[in-house]
Amino acid sequence: MRCRILVLCAIICLFVILTEARQRKAKHSADRRSLAVRSGHRNQRSSVRQGRRLTARSGRQRKRRLNAAKKNRRRRNLARKSKRKTKAKTESNARSGATYAILPLDFQQNFVRTTDNLRSEKAFLASRYGFSFAKTSGTATLKNTANMEYTCKMNIGTPKQKFTVLPDTGSSNIWVPGPHCKSKACQKHKKYHPAKSSTYVKNGKSFAITYGSGSVAGVLAKDTVRIAGLTVTNQTFAMTTKEPGTTFVTSNFDGILGLGYRSISVDNVKTLVENMCSEDVITSCKFAICMKGGGSSSRGGALIFGSSNTSAYSGSNSYTYTPVTTKGYWQFTLQDIYVGSTKVSGSVQAIVDSGTSLITAPTAIYNKINKVIGCTATSSGECWMKCAKEIPDFTFVIAGKKFVVKGNKMKVKVKTNRGKTVCISAVSEVPDEPVILGDAFIRHFCTVFDLANNRIGFAATTYAT
Repeated sequence: MRCRILVLCAIICLFVILTEARQRKAKHSADRRSLAVRSGHRNQRSSVRQGRRLTARSGRQRKRRLNAAKKNRRRRNLARKSKRKTKAKTESNARSGATYAILPLDFQQNFVRTTDNLRSEKAFLASRYGFSFAKTSGTATLKNTANMEYTCKMNIGTPKQKFTVLPDTGSSNIWVPGPHCKSKACQKHKKYHPAKSSTYVKNGKSFAITYGSGSVAGVLAKDTVRIAGLTVTNQTFAMTTKEPGTTFVTSNFDGILGLGYRSISVDNVKTLVENMCSEDVITSCKFAICMKGGGSSSRGGALIFGSSNTSAYSGSNSYTYTPVTTKGYWQFTLQDIYVGSTKVSGSVQAIVDSGTSLITAPTAIYNKINKVIGCTATSSGECWMKCAKEIPDFTFVIAGKKFVVKGNKMKVKVKTNRGKTVCISAVSEVPDEPVILGDAFIRHFCTVFDLANNRIGFAATTYAT
């Protein structure tokens, strides 16, 4: 009996011991789980804090990068602006924000005319001014106008479409080849594409200018025109759809920049300079042309908008001004012409025309000039001579001031169809007034075209011409 009681007590004690051991184990496991949970919470909070720190750091870095990018853009913009200012030599007017600008003229290097060049240009002038030259011994078809050597750069549209244009004081419209022009001349030159410009405005009105071999036809349009760092918005110009014959096929320019008065503008289009004045793009309503001579230099002087400061070319800003007598072409009264000491002309009307290289004179004056210089007149209205021949200086009297062109500068080298180089007088014959003073005269005298005061100014150049 006693043994049974002892065994029962041992079993109860063992059960109690095992139960306590199980409870301690369960409690230990619960403690570990609780610790793990607390540790997880701590890790989670630490990760959140770390994430916030990384986000803040990333934000600061992004901000620093954006600021650096802004500074770099600002520096680039300032550099571009400074470069444009240096290149265009623009000067701001603090009151109106208007400017003036100097645009380099390019010159066709070592240019020698051919007889076809010469006759083509004479036909061009005849159609422009409504007179006829003496009958030529060859074809009178316009074959080439590449002897209009002085050109400049102009941009149309946004983004810019670049063109080489002829600055022409003998006309008043701007025109360039359009996208639908199939003529040979258009195929050989840059075309304006309205679809590529965000600032293009459709006009659609037809446009035509008559030349010796036909009409240059097209349609009018509006777009932003940029030249010499100056910008004119909504400038009306023409996109050609037809450039017939071979008139402009071999020209070294894409189109024409007309600089005459609005009164001779086709379709009464407002001129570029007129828009510059009305929009206060330029300080003064005037422009100037200074032309250099030929030789090996490709830079042929400058076209200056909004200023008569030509001291870099003329040595001073002292001009002899004469009033415009007819507001259309740049026409004035030429008081006298002398060859040597011989007076060959009294008062005549004259036109300054940068679109031609010729000087023309009415028949009576032309014959007197030829007699003095001793050249041989031809039936085509030119006077030929040996290039070694010395001829007297020419003196043009304007507003009482004498403007002298050296005799050797009044000879023009021409290559015949047989390849022989000879010289002719720079003066060609026309039936009547006006006298046309082209590049052969302008290159010796910087010329100011003052629209505000309707006058023309002349100053002798200081460089070799």
